[in-house]
Amino acid sequence: MFYPLELPRPRKALYGEYGKKLGQIRAQHEPQGSAGKLWRLLLPYLKEYTATSSVHGIRYLADPKLKYFERIIWLLILVATSIGASIVYVDLSELYQSMRIQTTIKNTMYPIFAAPFPAVGICPRNRINWIKLENEAPYHFLGPNISAAEKELFVRFFTSAADSHLTRLTEMSSFFNNAPLAANLTLLDVLDVATVIEYVLLKCSDFFSACLWRGNPQNCCEIFELQFTESGSCWVFNSLISPARRQKEKDNKYYPRRTPQYGEGSGLDVFLRLRNSSLIRPNKRGVYVMIKQPQQWSDVVRHVPHGAQTQISMVPRITTTDQRTRALTPRARRCIFPDEVTHPQYKNLPGFEYWVGNCRSKCHQEHVINLCKCSPSVFFPVTDKDNFTVCRPSDFKCLHDNRLTFSVERHPQEDEYVDNLYKESMICNCFISCTQLIFDRVFSSSTLDNNDTHTELGTIRLDIFYQSGWFIQYHTNMRFTFVELLASFGGIIGLFLGASLLSAFELVYFFTIGLYLYLHGERKLSFQPRPLQPAVITIPFGQRKITPAKYIR
Repeated sequence: MFYPLELPRPRKALYGEYGKKLGQIRAQHEPQGSAGKLWRLLLPYLKEYTATSSVHGIRYLADPKLKYFERIIWLLILVATSIGASIVYVDLSELYQSMRIQTTIKNTMYPIFAAPFPAVGICPRNRINWIKLENEAPYHFLGPNISAAEKELFVRFFTSAADSHLTRLTEMSSFFNNAPLAANLTLLDVLDVATVIEYVLLKCSDFFSACLWRGNPQNCCEIFELQFTESGSCWVFNSLISPARRQKEKDNKYYPRRTPQYGEGSGLDVFLRLRNSSLIRPNKRGVYVMIKQPQQWSDVVRHVPHGAQTQISMVPRITTTDQRTRALTPRARRCIFPDEVTHPQYKNLPGFEYWVGNCRSKCHQEHVINLCKCSPSVFFPVTDKDNFTVCRPSDFKCLHDNRLTFSVERHPQEDEYVDNLYKESMICNCFISCTQLIFDRVFSSSTLDNNDTHTELGTIRLDIFYQSGWFIQYHTNMRFTFVELLASFGGIIGLFLGASLLSAFELVYFFTIGLYLYLHGERKLSFQPRPLQPAVITIPFGQRKITPAKYIR
């Protein structure tokens, strides 16, 4: 038998009035002010995010099953992995920005017939028909009634002008050192310098004795073409400069010429000898040889001695560039494509294909125009689209006065590495072409031997050939693209945090759209605390049940 006093009775609250005191205690620990209100407002939302986030480890920060120190451990782990991911990402970003391209060997056995044979320029030092210059040309250009002083002026000026190079204008010092003679140079301004020089030049048949291409005899005057370069007038083989040669390229698929053979006598073999010994002048023996691209206006020359057999063996090197590198600037990829004409550093001669050699020639021309306000037609091309004047004979005084500037070309970054001795020089910063063909040349000269080489036809022999039947092809491509950076970053985030791109979208959503809906009461939290429910305690009491109610939280 049970008595009512023996039944369980509700225990008195520890702090008097249970609800009131508990509310006071909670109020003492909750943040006060506007910050406290904001925290109380956002705390349930933050708990929902941590409970549902797809980033590994975040949900442990609000897991009610974990103790306080366990949550601290998981917080430290998250901080450590986030720092590790940031360090690796910064390293990848620096790699992406600094080393985005690479040049590798694409083919070690690229056949020589896949690349055109270079254009070969022969620039004789003794290039003037002196008899024609002294006896015929003055009267042809100035009229039959010219005076002796006018004739002397004409002969002396064009003798010095015909032998000069842009980098060797000291050849004209003998003329300009004669001040009284140079003072009358304006009398010749009615003449075009290039026209007069072309008139008095030696003809092709005057010094070409025999020519062979791949061992087969050729007509020298058909395969060589007279062109003006920065080294003056030259006879050029396999060129694409003139309109006639460009048309030949369109009509003949085998032009410019190529060769599948290599070794001595497999390329261009030329014998040179002046037809008339009266045309020889002292200190004008030998020729200058220029090896360049078929589409290139000019390049440096090398002197080949008289009375010698000179062999020039060549090893080509070709570099191509992937089209995906167009996403980078020319400075970053270290080259420029021919169609990037709007780039500030794009320089090219009008109507020419872009090569670094043509860019340098254009740079040289700009320096001449800036200093002398004209462009000499004996050194640079002249077109109808030019907005400058052609240098007259009297303008060559300015060219001679600035001969030190025109004799040296420097790169803008050269001063960082070289103690420059030339304060006055041409500064050119030209990008190489993204498809670049270069010929490494080796010159070797020996005395002519008529018994062994049968060179009685000429006093100079030039044998220009490929050293090998194969050469190396290089290719420049993107080393680290944006897609690869994104894939690497995704791997880093997955390794350190177990997250993905959707995790980033989830984070953005929760703190933009989701937060907006929550603040405006349009979103219900899935973990809202349940309202207080009375807990039922059933005690058996005979045949009756007494069920006291006790509110629990």
